[in-house]
Amino acid sequence: FICQAKGCGKCFKRREHLKRHVLSIHTNDKPFKCHWPECNKTFSRHDNLNQHLKVH
Repeated sequence: FICQAKGCGKCFKRREHLKRHVLSIHTNDKPFKCHWPECNKTFSRHDNLNQHLKVH
């Protein structure tokens, strides 16, 4: 599965990995928000939010 984004062309063996790549790299969709007081970070992937929460 090849990323069709302009200038990318990155290859993946699994469709879900391509989808994850497109959502996290090629879109500005970041629906996962840190709800820690005064932290405004947002993430495209839930696992990245979970990793971030460890710093609080």
